[in-house]
Amino acid sequence: MEKEEKQGIFAEQIIYDAVLEQGAEIDCIVPDYCPEVFRTLSCTLSPRIMSYAVSSDGKLSIDGEIAAFALYSNEDGGQLCTVTGRTAFSKTITLGAYSDDVRFSLSEDYCTSRAVSPRRIDVRGSVSIGIKAFGCTQISRPDIPENLELKTEEIACAGKTIFSSKKLVLREEIDTGASGISFVIDSSAVPKITDLRIVADKAVLKGTICVDALYGVAMPESSASTTAEKMTADVPVSAILDVAGISDEYTAIPSISILGFELIPRADSGVMSCEITAECTVKAAAETKVNIASDAYSTSYETEINTGKIKLGSVPKPISQSFQLKLSAKPDEDIAAVWDCRAEIKNAAARNIGSDYVLSGLLRCRAYGKSAGGSIFFIEKQEPFEQKLLSGIGENSAVCFSANVSSASFAIMPDNSIEITAMCDVSGDMREAITLDALSSVKLLEDKPKQKDGEFAIRICYADEPKDCWDIAKEYNTTVSALLEENTVNDENKLEGMIVVPSI
Repeated sequence: MEKEEKQGIFAEQIIYDAVLEQGAEIDCIVPDYCPEVFRTLSCTLSPRIMSYAVSSDGKLSIDGEIAAFALYSNEDGGQLCTVTGRTAFSKTITLGAYSDDVRFSLSEDYCTSRAVSPRRIDVRGSVSIGIKAFGCTQISRPDIPENLELKTEEIACAGKTIFSSKKLVLREEIDTGASGISFVIDSSAVPKITDLRIVADKAVLKGTICVDALYGVAMPESSASTTAEKMTADVPVSAILDVAGISDEYTAIPSISILGFELIPRADSGVMSCEITAECTVKAAAETKVNIASDAYSTSYETEINTGKIKLGSVPKPISQSFQLKLSAKPDEDIAAVWDCRAEIKNAAARNIGSDYVLSGLLRCRAYGKSAGGSIFFIEKQEPFEQKLLSGIGENSAVCFSANVSSASFAIMPDNSIEITAMCDVSGDMREAITLDALSSVKLLEDKPKQKDGEFAIRICYADEPKDCWDIAKEYNTTVSALLEENTVNDENKLEGMIVVPSI
């Protein structure tokens, strides 16, 4: 009991959960050494978090950047080129309380582009910045006067959550084997955790970041390209995080978040310079047992009590699941070759439907290739989806998750359509919310002593149905221990039939 009083009772909660929209208006100026713009094929926005900080009063400050990548073709449609532009942004959000565990999810919301002139592409759009902040608060318990009868219940729940994070900047030179790279058409970086070990107040996290890119093959004395190739590479991740107090008794939930990603190709070789800003985190909790008082009374004086609801959480359980999603898209012309396809999950959300936990969102797919007529094509399509993740989930379950497309493949169908298959990974943790009635205040009214009848040492009462010992003791102003001494109690601590009630 002393240990419990010293440590207190803690509960983790989400103190902020919202998706913010950040608009982008970017002018992409085509350099003189690049071909003039005849037709824009596609444009994407890539947001990144440059830095963030949380002040002691719960203000989150974010500095970020949005890069626009516009893909265009020449007049005959056989050559393609890209042009980029960037804009910075800053945001300040009131979280409501300090948090050292802030998670971000970044995605393009929408993007449009138009050629204002042969040397300028006007890009408009917005990105979504998902922010989820967690806090661990101590649940206050009332001061309870001495010599009171207390109704308590021992509850198994999660103890105080411990957390650690480390920001890494990873730089890697990736050799594609190509003779030269003109530009990057499309790219992605998907993290995967391969190992987590707990050693002496430290968490050793290892993983990889799968870098996937479609690039234009360099042409002699030209910044344009007539063909494209795909590249994949695994960038290793390793981090040692200081997590004071962690041990093998803790359940640890690791994660790797991508805050920024950029590929810079070299035109004179097949090497790409890769820079990734990643944040590695470990959150851990161990099971503890606490006594929660829900009722109280005095055998000598009247008491005034108030109760309220408190919420505790169970120890988180890691979740990991993979599933497939498919989508079909058809270009306007006959297909000669498909260079690559891309897929991503947008607007991911999860909810309880009965006893199932269901993920929903949009699957957005893109495909690049060349038509039978020699022109370059780009098609984009998105469709809503629903996918059951977990079964047998209670209504009080809470899931914190991230959903990513780990890989995408395609097949050219007989009807000239492209069927894209996306392999999706969901990772995170799940915990049960424990809601209890607990004492919020107790006051002993010493100016109102209880009247006692000293003529009787015991009383006899009868109960037709099993009745809780606490209710009997409180009704007849005795103690539970005295009832237990005088009566035979069943396994559920209930009495029935003839009951001997000793006076106190």
